[in-house]
Amino acid sequence: MAAFKLLPSNTIESDNGYRKEDFLDYINANELLLAMEELDRVIEDNPSPSKEFWLHLISASKLMGNKHLVKYESILNAT
Repeated sequence: MAAFKLLPSNTIESDNGYRKEDFLDYINANELLLAMEELDRVIEDNPSPSKEFWLHLISASKLMGNKHLVKYESILNAT
């Protein structure tokens, strides 16, 4: 949720990228890995969010058994 709160209100949504409704559905269903993956797709249609956004996803990744950790660290380093 911390990363989600950092997204600007004008974030572009798409079927192949991030969708706010899908993210919230995953959170409400306690599907945390799917929620995290939905958030990381924000870069499909938008500029990369802040470093803080990726740091939150890195923290979430570590809590989820390092799922996508290398990907998120790579994006953070490129941001």
